[in-house]
Amino acid sequence: MSSDIAYVAFCMDDGPHWWSWMLHPEIKHCYVVIPHDGQWLALGKSTEGIELMIVDNITDVVENDILIKSKVTKPKRGLFMLNTCVGYTKQVLGINKPFIWTPYQLYRYLEKQNVG
Repeated sequence: MSSDIAYVAFCMDDGPHWWSWMLHPEIKHCYVVIPHDGQWLALGKSTEGIELMIVDNITDVVENDILIKSKVTKPKRGLFMLNTCVGYTKQVLGINKPFIWTPYQLYRYLEKQNVG
């Protein structure tokens, strides 16, 4: 990765899934946006698989989403990782907090870290 800073985007759109009722009404999905060589890489996990988008302008990806700046550390492989948008985002950022399961919990954690 060319940057030690990334942005985590939080949004309401997670599609019609059976687990949606358990999630926070305003934060149901998350993904990582990383600056790379003058462009932006948006990396996310959905029910269809891993999603990757490369754009020139960050607003093409995160038009109505909440962005939080985060430090990227060396990823640590734990014994267990949820195969969700949160698990994938934590792995990309190197966050080793096993009890952060929902996008809202990750949002609160990153908000407290307050990278600036």
